[in-house]
Amino acid sequence: MKALGTHIVCELSGCSPELLTDVDAVREMMIGAAKASRATIMEVAFHRFHPQGVSGVVVLAESHISIHTWPETGYAAMDFYTCGDHTDPWLACEFAASALGAKSVQSTEVKRGIAQSNGRYTHVVTHEHDAAVLSA
Repeated sequence: MKALGTHIVCELSGCSPELLTDVDAVREMMIGAAKASRATIMEVAFHRFHPQGVSGVVVLAESHISIHTWPETGYAAMDFYTCGDHTDPWLACEFAASALGAKSVQSTEVKRGIAQSNGRYTHVVTHEHDAAVLSA
């Protein structure tokens, strides 16, 4: 099965509320995650909400990494989507979970851009994982 890209949808729970509301810390974490996955950063855009929360995206030559945070609950929703064989979105996911101090991670991997014989494209869920992160 040849796919054009790998998309990881990730739920990070038990994260540091202080980090989740710090737009500069979130931006630096996302840039670090992109570098960890061996992706090429094209642009970054982030916004801090008041009284709390951050949303942002790192646009990659290979696609994107995005985040939305809820500091009041210690939760971050992240997407890691990369195309090409030289990137590894799982490395970005692991980097982000560690950097945010996540106590648990639930992730789903989707292979996207699978060509069908009729000229259409589809996706397939290839991996679902629910694991505790033991670093505190």
